[in-house]
Order: sequence, then C-alpha cells, then structure tokens
Amino acid sequence: MLSRVLYAVGRGIRETGQSLEKTGLLLQGNHAYKEPLNRHRKVMGVNGEQPKISENTNIAHDATIVGNTEIGENTTVGYGTVIRGDVNRIRIGKNASIGDRSIIHCTQQTLKNTGYETNIGDNTYVGTGVTIHGATLEDNSVVETGAIVMDGSVVGSESIVSAGSLLLEGTLVPSGELWQGAPAKYVRKLNDTEIENMKQKTADSIKQSLFLK
Repeated sequence: MLSRVLYAVGRGIRETGQSLEKTGLLLQGNHAYKEPLNRHRKVMGVNGEQPKISENTNIAHDATIVGNTEIGENTTVGYGTVIRGDVNRIRIGKNASIGDRSIIHCTQQTLKNTGYETNIGDNTYVGTGVTIHGATLEDNSVVETGAIVMDGSVVGSESIVSAGSLLLEGTLVPSGELWQGAPAKYVRKLNDTEIENMKQKTADSIKQSLFLK
C-alpha cells in the first residue's frame, strides 16, 4: 500500500515539474534555446567511488563521467561521451583527447576474475564514436573514428587502430604499428613522419576543444 502511495506522489511531482518546464519555455518564447541551465548530471559517484577530474580538463556539458574514474590534466572529453567506472577502474592520463559519442567502460570484477581496468595513457587520441572496453591504450596511441577495442587488448605507444576497426579480446598491438580491419590485423610499421603527425593531431584536437569549458 505504502509503495503505491509513494509511486503516485512521485508521479505527481514529476508531472508538475514537466508542466513547469513547458510553462517556462512558453514564457521564454524564441529565447528558450539560449537557456544556459543544463540539468544533465555529468559527474556521478557509484558504490562510494567518486570521479577524480583535474581542474583544467575540457569536458562537454553533456558528457557523463561515473564512478571510479580519474582524468588527468589538459584532457578533453567530447559531446555525448560516457566514461563509466562502475564495475572496475578507469584511468585517463594527461593531454588526451576523447572524441564525441565515445563509450569508455571496463570489465566487472568477480570472485574468480579480477576483470579488466581501462587505462588510457598520456597524449592519446580517441576518435568520434569509439568504444574502449576493459583495454589499455599506451601513451601517444591513436584509436580512430568508430573503432572498437575489447577486453584485455593493448594498443602500444605510437600505434594506430584505424577507423572502423575491431580489436578482439586480448589482442596486443606492438608499438609503432598500424592495425586495420574487423578483426583488426597488422598492416605495417609507421614511419617517423606519421608518428609526429599523430602527436600533432592530438595536440590540435585539445586546442580546438577549449570552448567546451
């Protein structure tokens, strides 16, 4: 009985809120889209773990950062990205660029399995719509648009996983290599010019994201 009463009261409060929101938008007229208030809850603790975010990061207003997550200095997180450290740890280093609509998660710890943390190193570039799940990206690595990097995989320093590729569980990408395909395979070694261009790409992405603050 009590649960039904609470449900009804809760529903009434929510509907009242919706009505007030509609009234407010009506009063604002064509200026409603300029409203600076954003009710999105972008940082949230889970299981007693709160995200630790350096002060000078650039995080889009609608990104979501949850639980046991740490983000280093001068790192950018794009629009619609979800970083969810609810079942294990996520660590993102300094000067990293995380693109729009990416999903960064980890693998659950159980009694028989320690699971996989997600570790993203310094100066890394994660493109738009990328999924990183329980994997490690070493310093200065690049994962391009739409790629998927699965549990236990490691992308070595100064390596590239090209756009749309799928890195299967437990795949190890050595340093300085280009991998491509679904599943991703070794293509070739990267030359010095390509490696320098990778680093510049990450730096440029971070500069362009300053407006996110």
